[in-house]
Amino acid sequence: MFITQPKVFISSTIWDLPNERTAAYNAVNKVGGFPVMSEKTMEAQSTDSLTACLSKVMESDIYVLILGSRYGWQPEDKESITELEYQTARNQNIPVLVINTTYPKDPLQKEFEGRVEPNYFRKTVSDAFELEKELEKALKTEIDKKQIEYFSRTEPVYSNLVKIQFPSHLYIADLDIDKNAVKQYNKERKLYIKKPTLHDYAVSALYMQGISFPHDWLVWDGKIITFHNLQDDSVGLTKIIDRGTAEPFACDEFYDRSVDHLSQFKYLLKKCLETKLHKLKIKWFKDERLFAFLPIQKDDLDRWQPRSHSWTKTKKSASRKVVDVNFDLKDENKVFNLRCNAFKTGFEYFDNNWYISLKPEWIFLWNDLRVCNYAFKNIQWLKRTERNMHVFNHFNFILRYLQPSQTESLFTEYGDYPFLKLEKIEKFDFAPIVPDKVWNSLEAIGAQNKLNDLDGDVDLFGL
Repeated sequence: MFITQPKVFISSTIWDLPNERTAAYNAVNKVGGFPVMSEKTMEAQSTDSLTACLSKVMESDIYVLILGSRYGWQPEDKESITELEYQTARNQNIPVLVINTTYPKDPLQKEFEGRVEPNYFRKTVSDAFELEKELEKALKTEIDKKQIEYFSRTEPVYSNLVKIQFPSHLYIADLDIDKNAVKQYNKERKLYIKKPTLHDYAVSALYMQGISFPHDWLVWDGKIITFHNLQDDSVGLTKIIDRGTAEPFACDEFYDRSVDHLSQFKYLLKKCLETKLHKLKIKWFKDERLFAFLPIQKDDLDRWQPRSHSWTKTKKSASRKVVDVNFDLKDENKVFNLRCNAFKTGFEYFDNNWYISLKPEWIFLWNDLRVCNYAFKNIQWLKRTERNMHVFNHFNFILRYLQPSQTESLFTEYGDYPFLKLEKIEKFDFAPIVPDKVWNSLEAIGAQNKLNDLDGDVDLFGL
């Protein structure tokens, strides 16, 4: 389907209608189309005339039939080439516009006119000037109709957004710590932090009391903000707050207050995500701003081992290697670096819904799990060679892995995290539609075959 410049095939006999064909050529140009004409715009081809013309008809967006006096050349002594072009356009469901002339018609042309007449309302013109005027009007109408149809059609499109759930209320309380005591405690431990933040003091204050607490909370404007119940004395954070100030707040009342409140709420969600992923051995790399799968086992030689996870895609089982080990070429007993699956995230709020965005990435780590900064070219090569289906499967795996409440039978590493849950991949109605052949052409031949479905019912999650 055309979007900007439609291809318009002009079909008629040639030598007896030179003025009419020139008029048709001008009309197509006036409406911004591309006239497909054997004598003007078709290139030389290594095939016979009939095949070349019929191929061009099939590539066109609109077919224009001009009925003159002659029936024309009959390649196989049956239908004329003009009628074969007409039949091809009809078989391909290409819009057909018919312009008739007042010229006397030979017997075969008269019969052809009779076969066309029941199928299409034709406009009869008396000369080339009238033909140009009438064809221009007809093309404008047809193009406008097709454009309206095209831009009003929608199709469901999978995004990289996933709806999330979190508690309806959070808790806020004034921070209550003795900064001087915390400084002395850190000094005794020989822990020196340049320009410590209030959050750093709060963390140290918890350690002072022997409390190890998840980091799914934040300090802002002298207050602790968290989903943990700060009115429950069994919660460790209550040891560093003024308990009389602890109160619940509706989440929407908090993030709707201002842009700063919205930003802090997103940061709280990120801290919850870090906590959720920590038990899964998925680490947040601050400078790279992404999460990455870490290796979890070593062999007898103290070498990291590859990490894989089996999972089920609809009815199919699959295995995803999330950490691959590259050994030193000079010493096979040593690990050179690790190639790890990774992903970037972001929290988005629109149409009164909260989403997390997931973008598959790669990262290379040294044996001590520091970032390998020399692997930029490797990452670029991986991204160049990845096809759409690879990225989608990567995304699909990450999403399934982060949904323990829905896939507990698949991933048994941990209990579900209570403050942040992921739902299913989000679909949106998208307009205008993108022809499937545009997407399919980007895939390998094998993947293209899987994506071909006359009903448009391909299950991407099952591939």
